[in-house]
Amino acid sequence: MLKKRTPLLVGLLVVVGAFAFILTFGSLDKGVDTDDAYEVNTLFSDATGLVENSRVMLSGIPVGAIKSIRLDTEDPTKARVVLVIEKRITLYEGVLDAATGRWVNGATAKRLQASLLGDYYISITPGIAGPKIPPGGEIHNIDSESGLSAVLNQLEESTAVIFPKLEKISDDIAAITGSVRKNFADEEGTAALQEIRDNIRETTVQVAGLSKEIRGFVDQAIVSHTQDVKNIIENVEATTRDLRSIAARADARLDHILVNVDEITGDLRGFVGRNLTEGAVSQEGTVAHALAKIDKSAVALEGTMESARTIAERIEAGQGTVGRLLTDEKLIDDVEDVVSDVKGITGPIGRLQVKVEFRSEYNIGQASLKSYVSLSLYPKPDKFYFIQLVSDPAGLTETKQRVTTTNDPSLPPVLVEEIVSTSNKLKFTAQFGKRWHFLTFRYGIMESTGGLGIDLDLLGDRLRMRTDVFDFGRDDWPRLRMLAAWEFAKHFYVAAGIDNVLNGARRDYFVGLGMGFTDEDLKSILPFVPTSGL
Repeated sequence: MLKKRTPLLVGLLVVVGAFAFILTFGSLDKGVDTDDAYEVNTLFSDATGLVENSRVMLSGIPVGAIKSIRLDTEDPTKARVVLVIEKRITLYEGVLDAATGRWVNGATAKRLQASLLGDYYISITPGIAGPKIPPGGEIHNIDSESGLSAVLNQLEESTAVIFPKLEKISDDIAAITGSVRKNFADEEGTAALQEIRDNIRETTVQVAGLSKEIRGFVDQAIVSHTQDVKNIIENVEATTRDLRSIAARADARLDHILVNVDEITGDLRGFVGRNLTEGAVSQEGTVAHALAKIDKSAVALEGTMESARTIAERIEAGQGTVGRLLTDEKLIDDVEDVVSDVKGITGPIGRLQVKVEFRSEYNIGQASLKSYVSLSLYPKPDKFYFIQLVSDPAGLTETKQRVTTTNDPSLPPVLVEEIVSTSNKLKFTAQFGKRWHFLTFRYGIMESTGGLGIDLDLLGDRLRMRTDVFDFGRDDWPRLRMLAAWEFAKHFYVAAGIDNVLNGARRDYFVGLGMGFTDEDLKSILPFVPTSGL
């Protein structure tokens, strides 16, 4: 029972891990919700490092993304960057200062470098004055400089301020040295210097006395802790006694080991003595008896080698059927060509295994029937190609985008239209699969979209748990379908599962019935198929 539960528990753990991975992938991949955001224009003199979908941060928190980057039509020397900002963020245009021609206390946008690897993003501030920036409006206060260029500009500005200060400091030092020369160059200055020297000597004597007092204090402090020092010494002595006891026990074990070695050498001496006696050849189990048998075998082997040498000489001379086969180069080449051709034709076909499946599912929410026809080709037991045709009542949905560029100032310069069409076509699946024990991984095209899947085959492949992830761009989350199938009779199985788990509006439940056959089953069925009408 434990052996059956272990793979089942491992399979459930893998499914949970895959589910968590998909949730994490979907949450990280989710961008700004365009339905709950509005566009704002910015003009950057340098848009280096900015790409579409780069982050827009406010106080270190993502509040939007870059929608598009292009050259401005009115001023081609600047880049027009269109931002998508969440509607909960209110931006203010600011107040135009007529004297300087700049917008004051308005929203700002600045290009910043997130790391040394060159990852850039746009940092904005909302501003505090002026009218609100409407959708399609523009942020006027732009700072394009960041990274190394900004550092160099700041360094240039700093040096322009520092150098005049350094010149002033050098002038002050020159004035001080001139004053010192004026005051200490005569005899009165010399006397003043001698007085300073005497004061320094007196200070040194006082410092020496203070150091003696400190030394006395330290000695007194150490003496007051002599008991702690004694405790440390006692602990060291106890440790050495323990080590001495361990060494004594090791000596006793060493003596026991030496006794065992002495006994082993005695046994070896007796064994060698028994095998060196004159009658040892006739005694079973002795080395001399074994060597005598080896000598007899060597004589017999020599006769066999002589016979083999004779046969080899005949074959080398081209005598007999084997000799012709081995010496006739043309015959050998012809046989090798035929064998290679036959192997090239029959090898892959003989190894290829085929499995055909038919399955129908009833979608409870849609009250419709969905059918599958599957073909699996196994060139190796652990590798296969999976081909499937799907009849889906929901049809095949295709999404196209149409981009229109206009110079009309009343319209956006670039208009993007999304066209969604649904047709009643068969969906196609083509995947490559790899199996490790009970775990199978598939990837490729799934129902006419990119997708991947993980299968768990348990209880002798009678219980199959299947997880498919595909159709990544249709909804907010990718389409996740989970299915469990149980083979209640040979070739027949029942299935149940959940479709579109992550998107609540499209989530549906289904039950189904299917059957599957392998090429061996088809070989046993084909002789009984009527062929009179073919």
